[in-house]
Amino acid sequence: MTGDWLAGGRVELAGERILDAVRTLVIDLGAGTVGMAQVAEAAGCSRATLYRYFANRQALYVAFAGREAAQLLARVWRDRPLDGPDRAELLLDGMTATLAEVRRTPHLAVWFEPANVGIVARLSDSSEVIDELVAVFVARLRPELSAAAAHRLGGWAIRVMISLLTLPLPSDDEERALLRDFLLPFLSESGLAVPPS
Repeated sequence: MTGDWLAGGRVELAGERILDAVRTLVIDLGAGTVGMAQVAEAAGCSRATLYRYFANRQALYVAFAGREAAQLLARVWRDRPLDGPDRAELLLDGMTATLAEVRRTPHLAVWFEPANVGIVARLSDSSEVIDELVAVFVARLRPELSAAAAHRLGGWAIRVMISLLTLPLPSDDEERALLRDFLLPFLSESGLAVPPS
């Protein structure tokens, strides 16, 4: 491997470079088959360097999921208004746009193929970054909730979205109806009460 991989100010970029390698590999090989040696080779670093940044494949996948979730939410929600008379429709549009963005992004869609359901289940339970992103989002929608209630509601919202990605309904209209009837009431300010923790 290259001896100067971290030289010349690359220390800050090393983690990103490794995660970029994961993105490429999951498209080429599938999420469940990417190993640490392949990631190190694709990133142009030694395995020892890779393990300095990520203790194991689970930690690597959690970091990748967190980075990609942050980028996804920024892409979909950055310029999307959440206030106004049609707030419920705006939220529904955003949720369906999030599902569509995952499905059309190759390095994200691959994670929701049937062979990778177990990996996604483990990631959804272990990514503090994703939990925090969604809890902040929910707190923005429902400022009256306690931090613990926003966190619980965010975790449930993630599970709903993941279930639709892994087991999609036959049509976009059916998914939208499900989101409208069973998730939107909890996310909207005028929605159902979320019990305090």
